[in-house]
Amino acid sequence: MSASSKRRSRRPAQDSLRPGWMVNCILFCVLLAGIGGCYVWLGAKKKDRADQILSMHREIDLLKKQIKEKDMQISRRLAPEDLRVRVEKVGMELKPIDIGPRGKLVRLPDPVLADESEGQVPVLAGNNQP
Repeated sequence: MSASSKRRSRRPAQDSLRPGWMVNCILFCVLLAGIGGCYVWLGAKKKDRADQILSMHREIDLLKKQIKEKDMQISRRLAPEDLRVRVEKVGMELKPIDIGPRGKLVRLPDPVLADESEGQVPVLAGNNQP
């Protein structure tokens, strides 16, 4: 054996820088940087989602306010006094019908088609019958 091979065998393994140890350190740093990047990315996504939710709530509140205003306008327009004034203004000579102290809308049921047979299956997309 040569002198250089004896020196190598005498040195303990812990003293030398092994490639496995360096690769482990590099992998740990890459993993740590990846976790940090994901944390920042998720924080940005959370902020975007919070902004979307806040704008949606504002839009919902605005729509509720508009619906309330329209309901008030409809109820004012359907008030018996307002109806009488508008009928007199148009001059159609309509006779008033007693509808009580407040007018109310009555919803009629939807008409049933007489030519449709009860045993026939309706034709839907993908349900074509010859």
